[in-house]
Amino acid sequence: MLARLQHAARDAAQRFALGGVGALMGLAGVGFLSAAALLFLLTQTDPITACAIMGAGFLGLGLLLMVIARPSRHKPAKRDVHTRPAPREQDMPPIAAAFMQGMAEGMAHNRRH
Repeated sequence: MLARLQHAARDAAQRFALGGVGALMGLAGVGFLSAAALLFLLTQTDPITACAIMGAGFLGLGLLLMVIARPSRHKPAKRDVHTRPAPREQDMPPIAAAFMQGMAEGMAHNRRH
């Protein structure tokens, strides 16, 4: 059990580290591409226009990403809590089975009174 938990933690840490390094590499790539685009625009236009074009491009991309990331306005359908099957006693440790039995008896008591 402990070995499995250690293995899962090691895998999660490795994925997190690789993902972080990948994100940094991606940001560096975006920075260099932005610099190259600005240098190209400077050869075609004056500096003010080149900066305005770059700023408008980043602003437009940022607004687009914010629109995509906004939460949905649709409300999720309500789930009926009574449709979930009750866990079986042999599938859980004895302390959890006792807890579930106590919860069930308490709910039955509340229904009677």
